[in-house]
Amino acid sequence: MKRLTLSLLAAMMIFSAATAQSTFVSQRPVKDRKGATVKGIVEADGKPLAGVVVSDGYEVTTTDKAGRYYLNSEKRNGNVFITIPSGYEAQAEDAVPQYWANLTAPAEEVERHDFNLKATDNRRHAIIAVTDIHLANQYDDIRQFRQVCLPRIREEVEKYRSQGIPVYTVCMGDSSFDLFWYDYLFDIGDFRRTLDENGYPTQVFHSMGNHDNDGATPNDENTDFNATRAYRKVFGPTYYSFNIGDVHYVMLDNIVYKNEAGGKKGKNIAGRRNYDHYVSDEQLDWLRKDLSYVTDKNTPIVIGMHCPVFRYKGLSEAIVTRFVSPEKAQKLTDVLKEFSNVHFLTGHTHKNLFCKGTGEISNITDHNIAAACGAWWFTGSHGGLHLGPDGGPAGFEVFTLDGKQMEWYFVSADDGAGKQFRTFDINSVRDYYRSCDETKVFVSHYPKRTDFSEASDNQVYIHVWAWEPTWKISVKENGKEIPVVRKMLENPQYTISYYIPKSLWRRSFPKSYGKDTSPHMFLVQASAPDTTLEITVTDSFGNEYHETMVRPKEFSKTMR
Repeated sequence: MKRLTLSLLAAMMIFSAATAQSTFVSQRPVKDRKGATVKGIVEADGKPLAGVVVSDGYEVTTTDKAGRYYLNSEKRNGNVFITIPSGYEAQAEDAVPQYWANLTAPAEEVERHDFNLKATDNRRHAIIAVTDIHLANQYDDIRQFRQVCLPRIREEVEKYRSQGIPVYTVCMGDSSFDLFWYDYLFDIGDFRRTLDENGYPTQVFHSMGNHDNDGATPNDENTDFNATRAYRKVFGPTYYSFNIGDVHYVMLDNIVYKNEAGGKKGKNIAGRRNYDHYVSDEQLDWLRKDLSYVTDKNTPIVIGMHCPVFRYKGLSEAIVTRFVSPEKAQKLTDVLKEFSNVHFLTGHTHKNLFCKGTGEISNITDHNIAAACGAWWFTGSHGGLHLGPDGGPAGFEVFTLDGKQMEWYFVSADDGAGKQFRTFDINSVRDYYRSCDETKVFVSHYPKRTDFSEASDNQVYIHVWAWEPTWKISVKENGKEIPVVRKMLENPQYTISYYIPKSLWRRSFPKSYGKDTSPHMFLVQASAPDTTLEITVTDSFGNEYHETMVRPKEFSKTMR
């Protein structure tokens, strides 16, 4: 009875949410074909469109010259989808492109689903790459999303649309928060409704994160599939592809949800909500078929998924996999080895962590992008800037495409695209720590953390949050270049904005708060406490970002 009650509750939640899928019905007939259980037609601007790739996640086919397709589908994933061809867009239901349809008839029964496209010149286009929005109806998150994050997205969208350049969004998951679906009555369907109610300005191509699974799903051999049921009803397939301009985009689900017994429980949560990171064999089988239709191996392949595949080890450029094993990572990279230019767009860490492959994976770049929510919307709700777990800003990445040429930059929710680093006058940080009772108590509980009250004279930290190995940094004092050293350093602004409210204010001191450093910090030794520094950071594409740092510079939660 309990399982039935939970299932009914989940069904009601899903039913109450908008569930966009293709509702277009062509007037052209599509006859049955022996063995085909799914059929339909693809049209563009009122005419049938040939050569469009169609799949159910297992079988892959293309439309004939009359725009018709047939699939011998077992309907295991419960949907059918097309790969939108270059030069076209799907019609949209709110912000969701209608490239997919739910399969509703029994497996052996034939059903028809048609798709309608429109011709669009999108060889030049821009992508808003956003991840880890984490709306849960807590920490004032919906207001912050509406008033802080969305205006920045609209600002970037208008920048390109004013030039006649179409803009799309790729979302790498954790749009919701599985622990709180039932506590705060805000699930993945409510996330979609929030996008609609706030007029999200582009079409959004979604992928799943670990927190987009239904935590009420009991642990068994089908947990990973069953836990995606609500997501699939709202956003469609958990893996699929589409083309924009000269780029082939693929969205994958690299979270294998287990939800084993134990762990922190929210209302109706069945287990620990634990998971593994890798791409399943069934997705890899489909991906091989999908990529077989990309005949030009110099085509940029952009893969959106939640968990990063790689990272650098510390300050070195040695590459470490984040998947459950190197073998699982290699299975994915082997499928992609024929392509010369592969980019992963990932989230999960809530930090910017760029990683360029070498050797056998030199064709792959992993753009691990900081979270839109920062640290789960916490720092903004407590009077500070919108910061992520390394003290870098909440925000999103923008990719611009002109044919096969790709560039990118990070957009801070607080400061926009024009600011790419923050400076800290450690003399002022030291004064703050010496005069603040809270920092004294915090450091006494965490002796391995940096006690800035003992900092040396005239140090300056520079946090370059989207740092890549090809970037450059220059600092001049009195017109003379001075040394800049990259180091693993603690970000004091994040300490006072997140760790102190989370520990002192709650009278709880978790062991996990014991040490925290960022690989994107740079140390400068100034000659005096009141010299002005001229700082220039240059990105991979020659864009320069400047700050004239007048010292002393104040330190606070809202310091920019």
